[in-house]
This record gives sequence, structure tokens and C-alpha cells, in this order.
Amino acid sequence: MAKIQGKRSNALGSSLEMSQIMDAGANKIKRRIRDLERLLRKKKDILPSTVIIEKERNLQALRLELQNNELKNKIKANAKKYHMVRFFEKKKALRKYNKLLKKSNESTVDKDLQDKLRAAKIELCYVINFPKTEKYIALYPKDVPSTDPKGVELTNIKRDQFLNLVAERMDTKTLDVSFEEILMGKKLDDDSIGLTLSHKVDHSDESHASSTKGANKPEQVEEEDDFFE
Repeated sequence: MAKIQGKRSNALGSSLEMSQIMDAGANKIKRRIRDLERLLRKKKDILPSTVIIEKERNLQALRLELQNNELKNKIKANAKKYHMVRFFEKKKALRKYNKLLKKSNESTVDKDLQDKLRAAKIELCYVINFPKTEKYIALYPKDVPSTDPKGVELTNIKRDQFLNLVAERMDTKTLDVSFEEILMGKKLDDDSIGLTLSHKVDHSDESHASSTKGANKPEQVEEEDDFFE
């Protein structure tokens, strides 16, 4: 009986140690991962199978925790870095939508106006649902000369990809934050990272650039000077 109790005590101690490591931050987690990798690499042949299984499970849990930790840090950094630009773009997109809505109420048969109104909805949903883990791609970037035309082209492609994804999710009502919820002031939940593209922009997208470039490009809003009201 004492033997079984001893095993339980060891397991409890191991669980407590893991809990303390996971709460200690990324550096301690990385250090513990290296220690476990070294242990399994050097002593796997002499360790009992139960110990090996336990250490491998601990290693897997620590790697997952490290990924989560790094993801949280990335989200936190992006939130701080892009807070103001997203704030102003939301304001600008909402102002654009309201102007178009007012015109639309006066002329419901204007097809071009209805298309612009839909585009404005998509832009507003884009700002709110843009992934927290990604570098924010502005809808209304400043028109300044670029020293990297290729980079600008790829950025435009990626923006179009996100706009297309937002439009698709808006139509199927699968956005994390719907257009109606945005109008009520809702934002992404803390545990939601927003949209994710199924693939990254690569060179295979270059042939597609000419056909998408400008297709979903947001229109510049009138009264540009009150952007920073």
C-alpha cells in the first residue's frame, strides 16, 4: 500500500512541478523543454517505460504551452502596435457606411450605390475581424512612394484575400463578429484570434495579382482631412 501511495505522491509532485513551470513564463518553459529533450536523448535506453511516457507527455504539454505563450505575446504586441490605426480605420469605415446608407435610403434602385454599400459593410467587418496574430494590413494606406513595389503588390494581394474571405463569411453569417454586432459596438472576444487564411501569399499568387488588383480595393472616402478627428 505504501508503494502505491509513493507513486501517487511522485505523480502529484510531477504535476505540481509542471504547473509551476507553465506559470513561470516562456524562458523557463524553453529551459525545461531542453532539459527533457536532453534526458530522453541520453537516457532513453535506461529509463523505465513509465518514466519515458511521463516525460514525453510532459514534453508535448510544454511545447504546446510554449506555442500558446508565444501566440499570446504576439497578439499582445500586435494589439499595442496597431491599436490606433485600427481605431481610425473603424471610424473611417463606419463614416463611409453611414454616408452611403443615407444615400441608399434616398435611392434604393441604384445598383452601383448598393454595391458600394455592401463594400462598406465588408470593410467594416474586415477591420474588426482581422486576425490578431497577423500584421494589420491597412484598408486606407497613405499614398506614399514605395521602395519595394513587389512587397506592395503582395500586400495588396493579401488584403484582397482577406476582403474576399470577409465577404464570404459575411454572406454565410460565420464571422466571429457580424456586421450587426459591430454596429452595436462588439469586438472580437479575448479567446478569438479572428480570421485565418487557408494559405499564405506566395509567388503562385503573382499571376493572380493583375486580376485582383483594384477589384476589391477600398474606395477613398470623401473629406479625407477629418480622418483624424
